Amino acid sequence: MPAVHSYFRTRDDLVAAVLGEVETYLIGIVSRSLDDARPVHEAIEALAVNFSRDAKEKPDMIKVWLDWSTGVRADVWPRYMDMLERLHGIAEKVLERGKREGVIPPVLNVKAAARTYLGGGHTVALMQFSGATPPEIDAVIGHLVRTAMGIGPGAPLPAAG
Repeated sequence: MPAVHSYFRTRDDLVAAVLGEVETYLIGIVSRSLDDARPVHEAIEALAVNFSRDAKEKPDMIKVWLDWSTGVRADVWPRYMDMLERLHGIAEKVLERGKREGVIPPVLNVKAAARTYLGGGHTVALMQFSGATPPEIDAVIGHLVRTAMGIGPGAPLPAAG
């Protein structure tokens, strides 16, 4: 413990540093996954797949994210909400692009779809931690992608345009 105090004077400093790392990770994974270069459905699917993969490869990062997202009464909650708004904004942009490209129905509420979709990232991560099978995870990811895009269950994803 003395080594920790040589880098962080207080527990709050340590918590702030850890949350900063998680925030950087989350903004990065969402930004990279929802890249404008990919077709919309591929970008949306990539993010869910990346969260699932990282639950195995970076479990500590994902666990801090999950814990942080439930700290409603903690003093770190406003920071989480600010970061979440940034994530929603990134997701909303890719969904708006899908509307412009005609692969997402014009009536889709992109704000609601982005919130639902990113909330589904929690489910995908939790499924990895609970030992869900790859087909179970793939089924949820497929559902998340179709729901975010306003496409009915079982409907084919749009062809790359």
